[in-house]
Amino acid sequence: MSEHLEGAATTPIRIGVVDDHPIVLRGVISGLAQIAPDIHVDFLVSSVKDLDWDRNARPDLVLLDVDVDDGSDPEANVAMVVGRGLRVLLFTASTRPAQLRALVSAGASGLALKSDPEEDLVDAIRSVAAGEFAVSGHFAEALLTEPGLMASLAPREVEVLRQLAAGVPKKAIGKSLPQPVSARTVETYVQRIAARYAELGRPVSNLYASLREATKDGYVDL
Repeated sequence: MSEHLEGAATTPIRIGVVDDHPIVLRGVISGLAQIAPDIHVDFLVSSVKDLDWDRNARPDLVLLDVDVDDGSDPEANVAMVVGRGLRVLLFTASTRPAQLRALVSAGASGLALKSDPEEDLVDAIRSVAAGEFAVSGHFAEALLTEPGLMASLAPREVEVLRQLAAGVPKKAIGKSLPQPVSARTVETYVQRIAARYAELGRPVSNLYASLREATKDGYVDL
């Protein structure tokens, strides 16, 4: 008998799964059935919007895909599920630190990477079900805790990047901020952002390169 089966909880753990990739879902269910008979999948849906709060069973936690392709906002999805009194374990292929940290701040109870071994996912599910914060492996932990994996950008710098990514001119961006600034000040923000990436050994030579790096971190979407 494996170490994981020996350590399995005597009380069944019931989970709900939100993921819009059928192959991934089948793999998760098959894997859990083989190595974690104490974990039962109550329901499978492809979007948080598909959850019927009156008819769906109330699980111990929801395994939530970060990048469901339904146009929904990941932070809103986490907040909606947590607002129903359910724990959320993020389940994702994403390695964008800023995005994942924001989702934890929105109330998620842990992170499981789809690339991690099934045994790590099982451990994370059991920990979250027990009321603990959990990650599925060393890289998942680093994504949430290691400061050197991402540039530390101020909220105003992030807002400037998002508007630039949307094609808004610098002069218009300056006027749109809660405390309006000049186009020259907006350019100063852009230079500061470039400097922060250079400090991490990720030098950028132009605005597009800054946007590319910020996208990798999860600050913006190109």
